[in-house]
Amino acid sequence: MKSPGAWARAVGTSMLAFALGCWASCGLHAYPGTLGTGGTGGDMMETGGQGSGGQSGSGGQSSGGAGGGGNGGKSNGSGGQGDGNGGQTAHAGGQAGGGGDSTSTSGGVGDSGGTAGATGGVTTTGGKSESGGAGTGGASGTGGATSSVGVTINGKFVPKEKAVVFIHFGHSNMRGQATTPTSLNSYFYTTVNGLWSFRAGSFALAKEPTAPEGSYTYAGPGMAILHSAQAAVASGSDVQFISIGYGVGSKTSVDYEKSGSYYPIFMGWAGQLKGKVTFAAIVVMLGITERHLPSDQIPGFPDRMAQIISDMRTDLGLPDLPVLFCDYEQGATGDLAPTGSIGKVIQPLVRSLPSKVSKLVLVPTDNLEMQDDHHFDMQGHKDWAARLISLMQTNNWFPWK
Repeated sequence: MKSPGAWARAVGTSMLAFALGCWASCGLHAYPGTLGTGGTGGDMMETGGQGSGGQSGSGGQSSGGAGGGGNGGKSNGSGGQGDGNGGQTAHAGGQAGGGGDSTSTSGGVGDSGGTAGATGGVTTTGGKSESGGAGTGGASGTGGATSSVGVTINGKFVPKEKAVVFIHFGHSNMRGQATTPTSLNSYFYTTVNGLWSFRAGSFALAKEPTAPEGSYTYAGPGMAILHSAQAAVASGSDVQFISIGYGVGSKTSVDYEKSGSYYPIFMGWAGQLKGKVTFAAIVVMLGITERHLPSDQIPGFPDRMAQIISDMRTDLGLPDLPVLFCDYEQGATGDLAPTGSIGKVIQPLVRSLPSKVSKLVLVPTDNLEMQDDHHFDMQGHKDWAARLISLMQTNNWFPWK
């Protein structure tokens, strides 16, 4: 028979075992899971990083053990593989808006974006893009391919990727000399939403003249380029096409050199938009006016043009910016005709340009309607601009949809 002391010890041992069993069955542990690999940091950059919680969701690899991590882990519940408020790069966006790779109870493959999950995952408010990723807004909208950098046009913010600029300059054909056919007046002189001119720091709905000189109001190619670009994207596209145009009658490549009077003007306007828009192309109409130079300077035309293009690309920080150059005017007549005394000298110089300047193509001028002996009429400009955009598409220089 046990002594009273032995009975007391046996009862105490049984009660302790019972209490520990209850504690365990209730999911309570000696270390309640506040330790982990993550803490509140990670590889954070600005508001992103790998997140607040390291590699864990809410519970580590077990539901609160001392294992996988602070406030997170690979468990289901409301977590995923990853992070709290971060991602791998800067700003407030990511590959997964409010979700991640987890099998979370309140997430999935969608909800507010991302690869999966609502409240956990690889990223939450941070990620691989500036203001978004595949999160809220998919590939565009407030995330994805668009950025928080852009311009304000008519009171509305336009992200850089959707503000598309053509820089076009040249002689009187660029300025515009067209007055017929009058059936195209509306095409050239009526404003259309999404087509803009930018001059001296201001946007305005575009209409001819887009490369004005003095009091001239004739039509040139600027509006036709914008129309053709807009026609190449889907109906209802929110891409905004913008003209920066400059044209002066009888001027030559010498006049458009960086050291001349005109380059600082139109390139100054372009510089105001640098980094805030997407420059689509440089468009040039020069060549036939080289006849106004001393004869010993005419052969230098290709080298001068190569330098002008190089300077423009350097100043814009775009070494591969496409150049669409007007071929010699095939509809010109008299001495200016391709077989005339002037044409025979200048046409070969124009046609040497693609071999001297990378990513430069000549836009054909065959069978265009003419206003006079060397200027295009409105139909001519419209058809020429359509060829220009088609060449950009053929060369994969026109990514807008």
